[in-house]
This record gives sequence, structure tokens and C-alpha cells, in this order.
Amino acid sequence: MKKALLSFALTIGVCSMAFSLHETWFSVGHERAFLVETYRFHGNTIDTSTALRGVNASTYRFFTDRTGIFVHGSLLFPTSGWVWDNDGMSNIDFTLHAMNMQIGLIMGVAFRFDFTDDFKSYLGIGLNYVTAIASYFGQGGGNVSYDRFTRTLGIGADVGLKVDVTDRFFVRLGSIVTFDFAKHTSLDIFSGTERTSSHSGWNESFFMLGLRPYISLGINLFWIADENNRLRLATGKP
Repeated sequence: MKKALLSFALTIGVCSMAFSLHETWFSVGHERAFLVETYRFHGNTIDTSTALRGVNASTYRFFTDRTGIFVHGSLLFPTSGWVWDNDGMSNIDFTLHAMNMQIGLIMGVAFRFDFTDDFKSYLGIGLNYVTAIASYFGQGGGNVSYDRFTRTLGIGADVGLKVDVTDRFFVRLGSIVTFDFAKHTSLDIFSGTERTSSHSGWNESFFMLGLRPYISLGINLFWIADENNRLRLATGKP
């Protein structure tokens, strides 16, 4: 739980720091996610499909009229899932999970294309990092439980449309698209409160594809200098 809170705090902190003298977009919103994953474990090929939902926070900071950087952070919770392995297909029972969350962060370069002053499209491309934390019980019942901590690394893109409702406030509609190629998993197995075994390592033959549509509400921000040349944060368009 401490790792989850630290990762989420870092994500929000990075998003909140990305302001500049040029136009900056800061927004929060609702995000859905659909993930397809495959990897090998002890000679068994495992495929999973998971649907999630949650919240996001995003910042676009522009150095010119067209280019800049972006940060997109998300906190997602699974709602349904399926797994395919040598035993066939089965449903993932999330009612057995005491905790299950994913914390994601994408950072990279950003581009904008203005159709009008109030209607814009944007594209961000960068590195994608996801931390997933789960604590759950075995499907056979009893007092066996599992704590799993995973980290994945890949590339991600953010594409969408931005509509300025006023000079200060806007609505964004878009989607994150991700391709992850590396995953590290740590798994602790408990009998009651006693840890009976622990496993850690990189997953073999891993890749994961993700589609994460979202809608968000935001505010336009920029820094201006007052009569004493002190910078202050202002809302609206520069």
C-alpha cells in the first residue's frame, strides 16, 4: 500500500509541476481501459484480457505554438477480466481481491494542431510506466492469500480533441494507446499471516496492448510577471 501511495503521489506531483510561460493545459477526468496481455510462466503461455476504470490527471506544456511536453497519470481499478492458459478460459473473480489497482504514468513530447482558437487536436508520444498492486485470496478458499506487485515498461501515445468552452475552461476527449514490452513481477504467498514463499523476476515473452479512452475537464494556465517582475500563475489563454 505504501508503494501505491508513493507512486500516485509522484504521478500527481509530476503533473502539477509542468507549467510554463506558454500556454499550459491541466485537466482531470474519467478513464476506461481495455488491456490484452500475453506471457510465459513455467512453460505455460498465459493470455489475459482486463477491463478497468478510474481517474486521470494530465498536463500539456507548450514551448511554441505547436510543440511541448506532456504528462498523463492514471489510477485505475479492474472491473472484469478473463484468462486463457493450458487449462482453457476462465473468468477472473475480482470479489476475491482485497485490493487491486494500477497506477500509470506517461511522459513525452507533445504536438498540437489548431483548427480554430477554441478547437484543437493534440498528440503526445512517450514512455509508459505502470505499477500494479493486488492482494487476493485463492479461489479454493481457506487461508491462503497472495500479494502481487508488478511493474511494466513500454511506449504510449495520447491523441484527442480539445474544446475551449471559455478562455479558462475546456473539455478534452481522447484515448491513450499503449504497447508494453517488459514486465517484472514480485509475488508473496501467505498462509494466514505467515509468508510461505516468495517469487520475483521478469516475465518471459511478455507484451501488452492497451486502449484507454477518457473524457476530462480542464483549465488553461500560464505564468505572467507583475510590476515587480515576480511570476504569478494566471488562468486563461496567454
